[in-house]
Amino acid sequence: MSNCPVGIPPQKHETFCQKFEQVTLNAIRNVLPDRAIVQACEATGHTYRERRITPVLTVLHMILAAIWPEESFNASWQVMWDTFVSSFPHLQGRSPSRGRVAEARARLPIRLWRHLFEWVCQQGQERSEQFDLWKGHRVVLADGTCVSMSDQPELVKAFGVNTGRHGQGRYPLARLVTLCLAGTRVILDYAIGRYDHGESTLTFPLLDRLQKGDLLIADRHFAAAHYYVYYQRKGLEFLTRAHQRLKISRIKRLVHYGPGDFIGRLHINKRYRQDDQSLPPSLAVRFIRATLRIRGRRQVVWFVTSLLDSDRYPAEQIIELYTRRWRIETLFREVKIELSADVLRSQTPDGVRKEIIARLAALNIVRTIMLEAAIYSGVDPLRISFVHSLRAILSFSPMLAWAPLSQLPDIYRAMLVEIGSHVVPERPGRLEPRSITRERKHYPALRRMTRAQWRAAHAA
Repeated sequence: MSNCPVGIPPQKHETFCQKFEQVTLNAIRNVLPDRAIVQACEATGHTYRERRITPVLTVLHMILAAIWPEESFNASWQVMWDTFVSSFPHLQGRSPSRGRVAEARARLPIRLWRHLFEWVCQQGQERSEQFDLWKGHRVVLADGTCVSMSDQPELVKAFGVNTGRHGQGRYPLARLVTLCLAGTRVILDYAIGRYDHGESTLTFPLLDRLQKGDLLIADRHFAAAHYYVYYQRKGLEFLTRAHQRLKISRIKRLVHYGPGDFIGRLHINKRYRQDDQSLPPSLAVRFIRATLRIRGRRQVVWFVTSLLDSDRYPAEQIIELYTRRWRIETLFREVKIELSADVLRSQTPDGVRKEIIARLAALNIVRTIMLEAAIYSGVDPLRISFVHSLRAILSFSPMLAWAPLSQLPDIYRAMLVEIGSHVVPERPGRLEPRSITRERKHYPALRRMTRAQWRAAHAA
C-alpha cells in the first residue's frame, strides 16, 4: 500500500485491491493516508487476510458513508464501486455483495477505529494551533447530545430509551459527549454511553486528554462546586453558567470588582464531601452577571469562572467568550444532519459505536482539510462553509485519483482554494425558530406495529 499523501500512481498497481484503493476518496488521504490505517491494524493487533475488501477500503467506505448525502451504507459502497468500474470497466459485474461488505465492517474492531480517531484528532490539533488560544489558554467546549437508531431489542437493551410525560419512547437513544476546540471545532475526544448516563459522568474521564491551563467552557450540566474542584485538580480553568438552584444572594463576597462582578466563597455540599473526603469545604470562584438575549427574551444570567484576575480577564470579555459555547451546538448539527448521525443504521451495539466513531473521525478529517484551506487562503476556519467543503472533497476525489503524479499538488491546492473561497456571512446574535413552514405529508404514523406486521395484517 502506498504512502502517497494524495493520490497513488496507477502504474504501480496491478492487483484488484490495489486498483480499488487507488481510486477511492483520494481527497482525504493527505489527512488519513493508507499507512495510518495499516499502522492502526498493527498497533491494535488486528490481523487480516488479503481479501477483496481490505481494511483500507472498509475504513474509506465508512468515512464516505458519513459524508455522502444519502444516508445509507449501501449507497456509499455503490458510489465507490461505480467509480472503480468507471476506471476499470473490464471488472464490471464483480461487486462484492452487501452481506460481504457488512462482514468487512464487522471485522474491524472498535479499538482500531479508536486508534484512527486519535490519529485524525492529532492532525487536526496540529493545524489548529494558531486559532486556539485566548489570553494564553486553549479554549475547549464540552457538551452532549443523543443519537437514535432502529428499534432492535439488542439496541434497546444496550442503550435504553427515553421516558417522558408521553410515556416510554419507541426507539433507543445513545448519549454522546464531546470535547472540541472552540477556535476550530476539531473534536478532541468523545464518549458514548446509555441514554440514562449523565453528560458530566461521561465527560469527566475525557478531561485527562486536555492540557494544563486549558479553559473549559460548559453549560449548567457541568456547574457544581465539587465539579469545579475536580476541574482545578486537573489543572484546568473553567467557565460555566451558574447552576439554576444556586442562590447568588447567599454567596459570601470576598472581593468586589464592580456591579455584578465579585469573587465569592462557594461551599461544597456535605454529601459530596462524605463521598470524597479529599474535597475542601469551600472554594473561591468569580461570579459575573450579564443581561443576554436568550431565545428572543432578555434574561439576567450569572457566570462562574476560575479566572479571578479582573485586570487580565475583564468581565465583558469573559461574557463574550461564553458566547462561543454555542459553537459546539453547531458541531452537533454537523454531525447529526450533514453527516447523518441523527438516526444510525447499524443493527448491533458494536456497529452503532463504530458508526458514531466513523462519523466523528469523518468530521475531524473534513475540519482538518478546512484548516488547511483556511491557512492557505488566510481566512477564519469557522467562516468556511462546512457543506461546501463536503461537496469539494467528493468532487475533487476522482481527479486526484487519476491525474499524473506531477499535477496532484496543484489539484489539491485548487481544492483548498475552492474550499477557502466559500465563506459564510457573519451573523452575530442570529436567532431562528425551531419551526417548519411546509406541512408534512398526511400519512398516518406506524406507531404500534412494524411495516412487515402492517403488510401481513392488510394482505389481500
